[in-house]
Amino acid sequence: MDVQRLAAINQQLQQRAAAQETLPGREALIGIQSDGSHLASNRFDQELFELLTTSKLVQAVKRVSGLKNVRPFQFDLLTKAPGGPGTPWHRDRDFLPIDRQSFTCWIPLDPIPAHCTLVYAEGTACLPPTQSDAQDQISLRQLLRRHGAPLCQLPAMEPGDIDIHEGQVWHYGPANKSPHWRRALGVAFIADDTRLCLNPPGFCGPSGAGMRSSTLTSLFGTNAEGTLVRGERHPLL
Repeated sequence: MDVQRLAAINQQLQQRAAAQETLPGREALIGIQSDGSHLASNRFDQELFELLTTSKLVQAVKRVSGLKNVRPFQFDLLTKAPGGPGTPWHRDRDFLPIDRQSFTCWIPLDPIPAHCTLVYAEGTACLPPTQSDAQDQISLRQLLRRHGAPLCQLPAMEPGDIDIHEGQVWHYGPANKSPHWRRALGVAFIADDTRLCLNPPGFCGPSGAGMRSSTLTSLFGTNAEGTLVRGERHPLL
């Protein structure tokens, strides 16, 4: 991706955070906020939207997914302060009210050393969602022991690099043991025929129930269950 554009966005984000006197652990830019509420559009958000739906990124998602067309579903800024704790094991789709696969692009805004990059239990990507569901720590440990291998950590990443992963693969983010902030953009893409689903099979556990519900109602309305994902922020690409 365009390194200069990413650097400019990173600078704007830092200035905005300083102006607000907040350094949140997880702050969404467009699409939804961390509490699921809708974030209004503005000029800067539109610039970011255009960056995260650029042709090169979309073509990369299509190559990985095998899909002819995709739609962006959710956009986030993911931040981790120096010394910040790790992000626990999770599946992205546990938090998305959709009825089929998602593909998340993870794009660093800062250099990410190898010991801070995402770790994947790649074996879980091959399992049916209902088989990879784990709603407590004991079940999760058993799942990872039996089906997680190989465990793979991304190499060190620089701004402009992109990681694309399926929404059903279990992964976690290590603690930030570096003296620097770790900022990354995230955008989830979905297939054109994806429908909204509050409790998708295999992803209907309590861990993401609040986020699924608030995302569905705040972005699509209270009667959107079962409808196709459409709208200005979800164009066909």
